[in-house]
Amino acid sequence: KAYESSNSTMAGILGVLIIIIGATGVFAQLQATLNSIWEVEAVPEKSGLWLMIRSRLFSFGLILSIGFLLLVSLVLSSALAALSGWIKTHWPDYIMFIFQALNLLVSFGMVTLLFALIYKILPDAKIKWRHVWYGSLLTAVLFEIGKTLLGLYFGKTDPGAGYGPAGSVVLILLWVSYSSMIVFFGAEFTSIYTQTYYGDVKADEKGEKK
Repeated sequence: KAYESSNSTMAGILGVLIIIIGATGVFAQLQATLNSIWEVEAVPEKSGLWLMIRSRLFSFGLILSIGFLLLVSLVLSSALAALSGWIKTHWPDYIMFIFQALNLLVSFGMVTLLFALIYKILPDAKIKWRHVWYGSLLTAVLFEIGKTLLGLYFGKTDPGAGYGPAGSVVLILLWVSYSSMIVFFGAEFTSIYTQTYYGDVKADEKGEKK
């Protein structure tokens, strides 16, 4: 019993470490791609083990921040769903409509802020908040539209049905592929918009202009 418990604990710890390493690795690759879009790159002489560790810790912190924002949005949505029956019973129907609209606005605002954080913080460039809001807003709109349309598509056609047990993996890959295209499209839009109206953006202390 104790041996099995120890193995389960070690497996859980190992699984968490793999998830953290994989997630921070994804953010590191995302940072490299955003650097390419902004035409900056990390300074070679500053690269090394400490820079890699610092970059991974920073990526992990950003993951926690984004997770917190999504958790807040989920809690608000869940609370509204739990109170919907009570609201319908005790309040007029238009109150429920107002709550639904507020929930939609809060969720949309959270997604917009999430993309703004990614576009401003990840690239090694001196990006100001005013540079990222239009791109983040556009990306959030396309993200919500795509989420709705893909949800309807998955619900009616079940494109992963032909793949058997791997069908859920296929659906996840489809969603990740679409999300990635939207994120990079928004980043390209943000870069072009900034260069058009504010001029070239310089690299920060961690990067250099290509």
